[in-house]
Amino acid sequence: MRPIVKKLRLGLLLVLLLVITGHGMTWLLYPGFYRAGWYQFLDGGPRESYNLFLCLKYWSEYLGQLAYDAESGMYEFPPDEPGADARTRGIAAYHRGNYEDAVRLLKEDLEKRGADESRMFWLAMAHLRHAEAQNCLAMMEPLPADDPSADGHHHWTHTQGLCTLPIGVTHQNPESARAAIDLFSRLLDRYGPNPLYSWLLNFGYMTVGGYPDEVPEDRRLDNAFTQTFYGKQPDGVPVFTDQAARLGVATQDAGKGVAVEDYNGDGSLDIVTGGSFDSLRLYLNMDGRGFRDATSNAGLDGFRQPHFITNTDYNNDGLVDLYVGSLFHHDRLYRNLGNGRFDDVTEAAGLAVPEGRETMTWCSAWGDIDNDGDLDLFVARWGMKAPLVSGYLARRRQDAQLFVNEGGVFQDATEAWGLASFVDDNAFIGAAFGDVDNDGRTDLFVSGINKRNSRLFRNDPDKGFVAVETHPPGFVCAFLDIDHDGRLDLFHGGLADARTTTAKTVLGQSFGFERTGYSVLLHNRQSLTPIPGFFNMPVGVMGANYGDLDNDGCYDFYLGTGGPESWFILPNLMYQSRNRGGQCLPEARNITAANHFGTIQKGHGIVFFDFDEDGDQDIYSSLGGMWPGDRWPNQLFVNEGTDGGRWVKIRLVGTRTNRHGIGARIRVEAEDEAGRAVVRQVHMDGKTGFGSAPFLAHIGLGDAVTVKEIVVNWPVSGAVNTYAGTLDALHILVENDPAGSVIHE
Repeated sequence: MRPIVKKLRLGLLLVLLLVITGHGMTWLLYPGFYRAGWYQFLDGGPRESYNLFLCLKYWSEYLGQLAYDAESGMYEFPPDEPGADARTRGIAAYHRGNYEDAVRLLKEDLEKRGADESRMFWLAMAHLRHAEAQNCLAMMEPLPADDPSADGHHHWTHTQGLCTLPIGVTHQNPESARAAIDLFSRLLDRYGPNPLYSWLLNFGYMTVGGYPDEVPEDRRLDNAFTQTFYGKQPDGVPVFTDQAARLGVATQDAGKGVAVEDYNGDGSLDIVTGGSFDSLRLYLNMDGRGFRDATSNAGLDGFRQPHFITNTDYNNDGLVDLYVGSLFHHDRLYRNLGNGRFDDVTEAAGLAVPEGRETMTWCSAWGDIDNDGDLDLFVARWGMKAPLVSGYLARRRQDAQLFVNEGGVFQDATEAWGLASFVDDNAFIGAAFGDVDNDGRTDLFVSGINKRNSRLFRNDPDKGFVAVETHPPGFVCAFLDIDHDGRLDLFHGGLADARTTTAKTVLGQSFGFERTGYSVLLHNRQSLTPIPGFFNMPVGVMGANYGDLDNDGCYDFYLGTGGPESWFILPNLMYQSRNRGGQCLPEARNITAANHFGTIQKGHGIVFFDFDEDGDQDIYSSLGGMWPGDRWPNQLFVNEGTDGGRWVKIRLVGTRTNRHGIGARIRVEAEDEAGRAVVRQVHMDGKTGFGSAPFLAHIGLGDAVTVKEIVVNWPVSGAVNTYAGTLDALHILVENDPAGSVIHE
């Protein structure tokens, strides 16, 4: 009973503090906000809840300062107010990315007003980010046109090893990093142990080549986390090189969403990407030799500050359309006209937001919930109203919505399908469709910021969506069959602030409540049950995705870590699933240190796809955080293809089912040289929120020597079709027409 009594006492104290501070009655105006806070407190405990409160307070404070600029068409930090003090101007410069000015102004403020904890911390961070800009970002600047190595394309120096863990290229100008080290040392001296300061101190030494030898022994971190990057590295890791610069897709725009598909019908996979303080970009694939920027003629350049980008085919014409959401502007649906051109059809399709509402959209999911052969839509939004916010954050926001597609026009079905009370005054940041119980109807998982709004809904033919399970908070999510047993499992990316993540991941501390920050794979065993220990680091994740690094047919995961706090400085993480005798095991190894996957820039959209059609999957990763100063070049990790397994690729052509077969189940049965069965089962969908993958199943078959058959379960017709298969080939499979299907070798 002691933990319960402690919680009740702390809860009463919280209520008393609200009354004393004059906010005790605001719960009448903002019930969703206080309800979420109470649930977080119950499920996360006091320390974790306080850290999250500090994170959201910081995020809302500076997000609320953004103002609309009519000239750029974007929300930006406005010019400094006349007479603003050095601290205010310094922090604004910091968020804009003007780190040299930030250092100067914050140093002036500290010298004038004295060295308290807040001033020392802000100055330390300004030095750390200034060092990053000087020594990493500056080395990625375009080469001059008359440079002898220039060939008329965008040129950047090789980015691999810059600002990644382990640090591959130490800072050549170490002064700013050394200044940050000194300030973090003084913070620890004056204010005692602090996980965030301890980690940033050690990280500072890493950037200048001083880790571990220069770090004072009593402050040197030497544990499971540091050994992952500075200890013995695993063998047999596939080789990848970042070639985004050479290939023309090293976009620098505080990156967010990424979508990959063949948008112009030439057979090659193209990229659409965009960032919070820029616009959409369309890169057309030049037959695997590189990409060209085709944005200006695509009809996409009018959209500013995209957040996520999702593939769809809302009108079943076979051309892949785009749904784009934003934190700052209204969502848009773009119809693909063919030849890489798009038209804004948001209003005609019934998806326009009512006048006076803001969207603040985080994710969209597409699936056929009513089995009528076209794709319906769930939009996850931050609809929660909150006190003490200003600017655009104070405007009335649209709740999450469910739309049913009626012949290319969408009807709001949130209430009709039983979700209205659930989404009212609530905040959601992820969603995924999949048939969890194999009853032929598409179910829904919605991801939120606390346990009470991360839920699995079963699709009931009489009642609509019915909540059947609650889960810990998380971010991006996706259904997949991790063990190829024919039942859909779930990937759920973790959610945590910088302080909690640092304490748990870097220092290995336990808060007593292990509810948040853990990315999990949930096995489908009557209910969705976590696979323990698959991901060994409880890091907050924003974007993440999965694919197959070595064509063994077992899913590997790349987690784009981060949060709104700019002191969230932890690496993106790569996990390789284990395979034994052709069977995919429920375990993985952390191979982040290989190939410099561990960039410390915040990760969002990630897509695994074979851009050069050589049979193995490459990885595009969109980098950048919440603020203009978080701009960073995107990465394209090219798979060098050593020791890769056999594979098949599959595109579906629905006739009664939606055109791309979203929701269909694919079963590939192959055989290895010893006559053992190699079975792989795939759910056709678009993967996770920020990273929208092509509607193309890339299925690794490891040591297979022949394909015996390919079986597709089509969700609308209920047909179970069997097709012939060939190794290392693309298969185009038509619903109810196995004889008419095509194999491209």
